[in-house]
Amino acid sequence: SIGSELVRQLIKYKPSLIILCDKAETPMHELYLEIKESHKNASIKAYIGDICDRVRMEHLFEIYNPEVVFHAAAYKHVPLMEDNPSIAILNNVNGTKNLVELSQTNGVEKFVMVSTDKAVNPTNIMGASKRIAEIFTQSYYKEQVKDYEKGLGGNHPPTKFVTTRFGNVLGSNGSVIPRFKKQLDAGGPITVTHPEITRYFMTIPEACQLVIEAGVMGQGSEIFVFDMGEPVKIVDLAKKIIRLAGKEPDVDIKIVYTGLRPGEKLYEELLNNSENVMPTYHDKIMIANVAEYDFNIVKERVEKLINSARQHYTLETVGMIKDLVPEYTSTNKTYAEAKVNTKKK
Repeated sequence: SIGSELVRQLIKYKPSLIILCDKAETPMHELYLEIKESHKNASIKAYIGDICDRVRMEHLFEIYNPEVVFHAAAYKHVPLMEDNPSIAILNNVNGTKNLVELSQTNGVEKFVMVSTDKAVNPTNIMGASKRIAEIFTQSYYKEQVKDYEKGLGGNHPPTKFVTTRFGNVLGSNGSVIPRFKKQLDAGGPITVTHPEITRYFMTIPEACQLVIEAGVMGQGSEIFVFDMGEPVKIVDLAKKIIRLAGKEPDVDIKIVYTGLRPGEKLYEELLNNSENVMPTYHDKIMIANVAEYDFNIVKERVEKLINSARQHYTLETVGMIKDLVPEYTSTNKTYAEAKVNTKKK
């Protein structure tokens, strides 16, 4: 959803070429046709590709030498990733690592990554995997700057790596509002995990406008945090959707509480306890002051983590995640004893 809307907005600036890359064939084909119909003179290419496929990514980078990369590819569903931690790491961490390294090697000027508020004090695999992607990207940039200043930077100046961190977007694929509408159309009930659960929400167009704006202002290593307004109670959202359909909550349509799922938080945060923000010239975009990491340590741990994930050593993989992200506190009982060197699938 974010990637598609970014394309819709970026095409208005008339870039010389936009390259779409996705492993989901049908949604990308539909987006390609939509853009060709709405912007008949647009220069746009669409390629099937998986960010985990290093050779395929190398091929596309070498052919096109992009100036700017927007990285919105990620597995995002908390319950699914909780049951598939190795896949979360291979996609969200290794895929990001591939794009980061190839961007630098091929002289990309700016790299803009879409992250999530679930990366803050993560309680689930998905959020922790995105935090590792943030840590790798930021520490990689700082190491490239050091090397460049020493004359070791190779043929290209450091790519400016920028991260954007925000909450849920309204109406995205698989999100709560489309699910509520399906349940409503089926006559109910509407299911909510907990009566007190809250989330930050933003429309897809607004989120993408801020991603582009942050990408423009970023000079490298920043983690930009968006002002998401006030958090919304999910049950209030459910009641509003029911009333918009001309029905009454718990009279015409029942609301059923199903309980928090493994890894799920009651509320999300945009900053952890050790982080604070600096303002920018845009009143909805701030820069997070986050902990800095030694890239050489990060690189070694990330490579070991990816190797463990490739072997599908689930408990060892989760143990390594805990090692890389000390603030990660799993609420999933399955991973209570997870630690490094647990060779169990």
